[in-house]
Amino acid sequence: MPLLILLFDPGADHLQASQSFCPFKMLTGLPCPGCGMVKSMVSLYRGAWMESLEYHLFGPLMVLFSVCALVVMIIELIRGKEIPLRWLYSPGVAWGVAATLGTWHLARIIVFIFTHGPAEILKESIWA
Repeated sequence: MPLLILLFDPGADHLQASQSFCPFKMLTGLPCPGCGMVKSMVSLYRGAWMESLEYHLFGPLMVLFSVCALVVMIIELIRGKEIPLRWLYSPGVAWGVAATLGTWHLARIIVFIFTHGPAEILKESIWA
């Protein structure tokens, strides 16, 4: 999806000005943990690293993970057998990623609330 947006998007200004389709943000005016991920990936594809990190800290990591997963799948197809990646299915890794994302999102919400007034937050929702 980010690649399609990059191909058919009229420009970077449109990406920044467009309204989010996130149901959580539309109802509350606050970003959800995934808000900005697609914009982050599109910015990364354009080569705007800092803008990508501003939209979502984990956008570049998601692109890297996707590329690595694609490479592993191609290697598995060529070799004809599965590459064991037990650490990837580890509950410890899942809890670590969840805790990191949760902590980052909590900090993001706190900064968002302190840098935006109630009127600005309401404007981000459908209630404005």
